[in-house]
Amino acid sequence: MLIYLIYGPTCSGKTDLAIQIARETGWPVIALDRVQCCPQIATGSGRPLESELQSTQRIYLDSRPLTEGVMEAEAAHLQLISAIEDRKSSPGLILEGGSISLLNCMAKDSYWNAGFRWHVRRLRLPTPDVFLPRARLRVTEMFAIKDERPSLLEELADLWNQEVLRPVLEDIDGYRCAIQFARENNIEIGELLHLDPMRREALIAAIAEEYLEHARWQEREFPDWQEGGNVGLTPLPASHDTGSPRDLRSLG
Repeated sequence: MLIYLIYGPTCSGKTDLAIQIARETGWPVIALDRVQCCPQIATGSGRPLESELQSTQRIYLDSRPLTEGVMEAEAAHLQLISAIEDRKSSPGLILEGGSISLLNCMAKDSYWNAGFRWHVRRLRLPTPDVFLPRARLRVTEMFAIKDERPSLLEELADLWNQEVLRPVLEDIDGYRCAIQFARENNIEIGELLHLDPMRREALIAAIAEEYLEHARWQEREFPDWQEGGNVGLTPLPASHDTGSPRDLRSLG
């Protein structure tokens, strides 16, 4: 089996590239993203719309209510292996995502060097003057209702009514920033749906900056695999210390 691995920081174009390759090959895409396993935060986690998938297949490692919390990395890794085993007769698969903890689980497990052929593509973090406009556009799109899917702020306002979910939301990029913005401006979460244009743009810019911070962290903590075709999935010598526990966000 050939596995095409696409990984990189948030807002780097991973999902678009995966869809392009899926259209060319007919292979399914398995999302290496723990937050996208929660459909209640589909918009804020960066799940592509059905129309955006362009008739390609995208597989999530789980589908769980947010009350169960975000899937743990080890559980996600085991589920990923199970998904691979279920499809071992396929000629190829595409793995795409940016979950630091899940990718590092893969880097530590010899399973991934047993019987697979690899094509590895890592997308890199651009300079802030390139990244931030792209991120602001992404957030602007998340603030809009598309194909009857709620906006990021609508997801937040609805889920905030369940107090048990508040700590989960406060630990996920985008939602965390919006919650902090509401507190700093002394407004209720529901009022975020009715911001004036100036405040709305300020919130969009703040979330984009939060995404940049997350993307920089991803760049530091990702496994460093050899890129190209016909390569093994053996990490190159580490040049930094990993181990940060925070990993609750990876947009495509």
